[in-house]
Amino acid sequence: MPAKAVSQLRYRTAPEVVAEYIRDAIYRNELRPGQQLQQEELATKFGISRIPVRDALRQLQGEGLVDLYPNRGAFVSNPGVEELREVFGLRILLETYALRLAVPNFTRPELELCASLLAQLESVANRADWSRIDQDFHAALYVPCRQARTMSLIENLRGSVNRFYYLYLSPESYGPDCLKEHRQILKACQKRDAEGAVAALEKHLKNALKEVEQVSGGELLRKV
Repeated sequence: MPAKAVSQLRYRTAPEVVAEYIRDAIYRNELRPGQQLQQEELATKFGISRIPVRDALRQLQGEGLVDLYPNRGAFVSNPGVEELREVFGLRILLETYALRLAVPNFTRPELELCASLLAQLESVANRADWSRIDQDFHAALYVPCRQARTMSLIENLRGSVNRFYYLYLSPESYGPDCLKEHRQILKACQKRDAEGAVAALEKHLKNALKEVEQVSGGELLRKV
């Protein structure tokens, strides 16, 4: 068993470690849409039984990253265009709801954190860091809504589309427009303008969907 995996298992459950490993590989496109996940290989890699592997796969299924089929096994999900649009539609509903609640609750440290994350995005030059910091920025915007279940749902929906950001969007192509939209959202939050922040966020998410659709050409978004 790899030394790193042994160290991780001391502090987290086996399903959590396996799920993180698979999730990261999907985001980095090391596991492609439609690719089968070999449960026996994963169990051997981590020196565990297949039961925690199955638990990890069920967790990723709930996040929209893995499809499980009886008598066939587990596969990296390959959502079609309509499913991707549905996910973004749900994101718009939940994230604008969270932000509307969050704006009146922002503390100065919370606003400063958002500004700090936005400043980090301005200097990022690779997709992996961009995706991670962008996700942290959005999460920081919604945390003041103080609704844990809503935050969990938002995180799961974001996870199901993260790999498409990584595959198709780069800081060079998407970054300038995205940063401008982020600044508009944050400026409205700083002014305690909930409706302005919500309008800017909705525009931002709709533009993100359009960008993914245009750059991908739909090739990986069709069911196989």
